[in-house]
Formats: sequence, structure tokens, C-alpha cells
Amino acid sequence: MNIQPEWLSGLTGVISPLIVRWITGVNLSRRWKSIIAILISAVIGFASSFLSGQFDFGTVLKSIAVAFSVSQVFYDQVFKDLFNKPNNDYHSDKGIP
Repeated sequence: MNIQPEWLSGLTGVISPLIVRWITGVNLSRRWKSIIAILISAVIGFASSFLSGQFDFGTVLKSIAVAFSVSQVFYDQVFKDLFNKPNNDYHSDKGIP
């Protein structure tokens, strides 16, 4: 089976926000979370290029860009609301202080 490294980066980029959240926790600044997200995208890009057998400079850069782009879109559209949801949201819906 021959899968393109960009597809592999895109698929793993979907779960990248979960990995960043697991590594960073809640207490780090936005700058550090961004740096870690870029580093994880780089690892995903290198790994997907290597595993697909297309390990050259251009493919690695494209894979890193795809992984980072997909992870940021999924973070913004899906995970951001889940991660930043207040803990007492359940009680406010029920009228409990």
C-alpha cells in the first residue's frame, strides 16, 4: 500500500491537538503551546515522509505544513470549545448555583 505522506500527515494532524494538550496540560502559556504544536507537526511530517518512503526535503516540508495546518483547523473548529469549556457549565444549565 502506497500512501502519500501529505495524507498521512493530514490524518495524524487531526489528533495532534489532543497530543499537544496531553503534553502541555493547561498551565503553559500560549507561546509554549504553539511551539510544542510546531514541534509535534515537525515530528509528524518527518515520520510520515519516512514511513511513506519519500524522505526528501520538499516532501518533508509539505508534510510538516499539512500536519500543522490540519491540526490548527481542527483545534479551532472542534477542540477549542471542548478544551476551554468551563467546569461549572452543567450546573448553570440546571439552575444550580
